[in-house]
Amino acid sequence: MDAWERKDARLPTAAEVSYEHRGLLFNDRIADLSSSGFYIDTLHPLPQRSIISFRFVLPGDASETPISGEGEVAWIQSMQGMGIRITRISEEDRRRLESFLAGSKSSG
Repeated sequence: MDAWERKDARLPTAAEVSYEHRGLLFNDRIADLSSSGFYIDTLHPLPQRSIISFRFVLPGDASETPISGEGEVAWIQSMQGMGIRITRISEEDRRRLESFLAGSKSSG
């Protein structure tokens, strides 16, 4: 793990995520989510500092409109997964993500 400090609380979340790195497309599962990043369960994490484009649908989102953006692999756990720091996301998607997180915290 590197010295990156997580600044937002993580919420356990199960969501399918597709992401692209250097022209290759991957499909895995998000295990937890915050407003600044997420953790992807994968047996084959990308190298630290890899840049990805991602898209996922928030659980329970009836519109099924994906959240999309770019992120960077902040840290990895060999054969287990990787932490992604969100580096670019639209304001609309950021609001949707923060609203989802706030609603989940208040109902959980």
